[in-house]
Amino acid sequence: MTGLERMSKSRWLVIASISALVAMPTISKAQVADSTKEHAQDFVRDVLHAILGPDWNLFAQAGAATSDRYLLQQAVNPSDGQRALQSATGFQLGGGAGVDILLRTGFRVSYTYGSSNLNFRTNNGNGSTALNIDDVGTLKSHTVALELIRYMLPTRASINPYGTLGIHGTWWSLDEKSPLVTGLGAATPFSTSLLFAFGVQFRAAQKWSARLEATLSGGHNPWTGNRSFRSFAGPTIDEPTSVNHTDFRLAAVYHFGKPKMPSAPSTMTHE
Repeated sequence: MTGLERMSKSRWLVIASISALVAMPTISKAQVADSTKEHAQDFVRDVLHAILGPDWNLFAQAGAATSDRYLLQQAVNPSDGQRALQSATGFQLGGGAGVDILLRTGFRVSYTYGSSNLNFRTNNGNGSTALNIDDVGTLKSHTVALELIRYMLPTRASINPYGTLGIHGTWWSLDEKSPLVTGLGAATPFSTSLLFAFGVQFRAAQKWSARLEATLSGGHNPWTGNRSFRSFAGPTIDEPTSVNHTDFRLAAVYHFGKPKMPSAPSTMTHE
């Protein structure tokens, strides 16, 4: 082989090596792009499968509700002191539907009916009950809520703590039992606010589970504003614009389909 042939062959080897080095990053980038695209497609497929598939549940719930005071008023005779309008511990009934879109994440929508008696309580700070008046009316509520629910463990774990974050809207109505309060005819106060819930889900059977939870929410005071209820027990001293509510609930849940299970890690075989 002549020197010219050897130089030509070496030149082609150098060109081939440079071409391979240039091509390697391009191939690597293409592989990463394909992998990212595949993961995105898998995520979309999992979400669509959950929404359109059998991972739905229905639930019925019942519980008790408490709230802050609605009004603080001066007695007609100022020397008698002050009294607060507040609701006694009431009951709640409701139900809804949910869907588990991921292994530990889901959504739920619910309707809840609530009812509680309204009472006046003496607020003089000396333990007096002189201004107490029981059962002056019944405050009723109709609430629709949408929540994101996040489980600590996979959704069908035997004991599974969870938390929710959502929004709800409430329509209020008043059943008057005393001339001291009035709903002013067709007035139907409405309020919206965020809500938070914390609870534990217990699996009772393959398709049944129970939930025990506490829900914290706020909202516009139905005794404040133009379209609000009225109290005539005396001049108003304090009229909060919002009122906090705490609900304690027990729910029975029926699950459709098979439970979601964690994906097993893939194994690679070598020939």
